[in-house]
Amino acid sequence: PFLGEIPFNGKPSKKKKKGVGPEIIVKSGSRNVVNEAFRVLRTNLQFMNDKDQDSHVIAMTSFNPGSGKTFLSVNIAASLALKDAKVLVIDGDMRHGSTSEYAGSPEIGLSDYLSGGVSDINDIIVNIEGHPNLDILPVGSIPPNPTELLHGDTFGELIREMRKKYEYIFIDCP
Repeated sequence: PFLGEIPFNGKPSKKKKKGVGPEIIVKSGSRNVVNEAFRVLRTNLQFMNDKDQDSHVIAMTSFNPGSGKTFLSVNIAASLALKDAKVLVIDGDMRHGSTSEYAGSPEIGLSDYLSGGVSDINDIIVNIEGHPNLDILPVGSIPPNPTELLHGDTFGELIREMRKKYEYIFIDCP
């Protein structure tokens, strides 16, 4: 099913300041064409989802790197969070950590949890400033063996646990 389309604004990206991550485009009260497109997409997503389900887990992936998975994941999540949904974005691309940049690229994250270096997942989830209902689970240390970390039962248990806390979980995949 077609959920919507997000227009490309065609503006060159600004140079990032050191220690400052990319900006979330979706903002409360903004009525520009991109924000409106995300609102339409959010409404269609909510309409299509099963209302009997407690939470929804959505994996974002594509064939090509640089196709906008992270941008879409974070901004759809922000759009849902603006409507008081509790949303988590998991940086599942453990080789690049693009989503983690929105949280300031913390050194500890998902890979550290999955490898047993962190025992309480709540210690590494980052709330995004200006978006009280939007949290990000960063990658943390870039592991040499991401497939092995994701293959174990710990990741499945993590998702089951987070479903109790969040209405939507987006996994930004490679």
